[in-house]
Amino acid sequence: ILSIDNRLLAEAGECGYRSIVICLGILDGQSVQPEIISYEAPFGVGYLVADLTPKDTEMKKNREAESELVQLARTTLETFVRHKEIIEPHSGSPLLAQQAGVFVSLKINGQLRGCIGTIAPVQDNLAAEIVENTISAGVYDPRFPPVTVEELPLIEYSVDVLSPPEAISGPGELDPKKYGVIVQKGGRKGLLLPDLDGVDTVERQLSIALEKAGIMPEESYRISRFLVTRYY
Repeated sequence: ILSIDNRLLAEAGECGYRSIVICLGILDGQSVQPEIISYEAPFGVGYLVADLTPKDTEMKKNREAESELVQLARTTLETFVRHKEIIEPHSGSPLLAQQAGVFVSLKINGQLRGCIGTIAPVQDNLAAEIVENTISAGVYDPRFPPVTVEELPLIEYSVDVLSPPEAISGPGELDPKKYGVIVQKGGRKGLLLPDLDGVDTVERQLSIALEKAGIMPEESYRISRFLVTRYY
């Protein structure tokens, strides 16, 4: 479409080319089921009516393969957004016997839609931690508006369960692919999860964490690291 000759477009008297390009750009990377509803030329000009609906096959596969933690996160957000109710985890869930810090991340088409978490557990169990942080990520993340009902089918979830942080002596003990990092000076604290797109060096990882904490690089600060088990 993008390579159509400009002279041909001019000779054809096209008027919908740019709209079609924008539409295809929005759908880029998605699997689409197209349907031409009609094409008419009642006034000597062609009018196309078509439906371009993204297929949900891939999302269905992802839903079927969800871990228990992600199933809990998804059910939590869908219930809260649709009904303003907070679910109770299943009484037999093994998550009720564990405690840990948890980050819940939401994405739509690969773009972050919300992320909230706790460094250490603040709830009675892991299930409650996931429920609380999922609602916060979907509704109360200050960087984004609350998730809408229309967005729910598009959201991809991940749940990161954190190990207890351990203090380290310096950047030499960090690995941005393996360890998350916490920087702290007084009451200022910044955290960055491991294995993030675009964060490939220790320097980059520390720079982002310091910026989040409001700590200048030349200040003295403490560094801790932690491991993450990521669930999809």
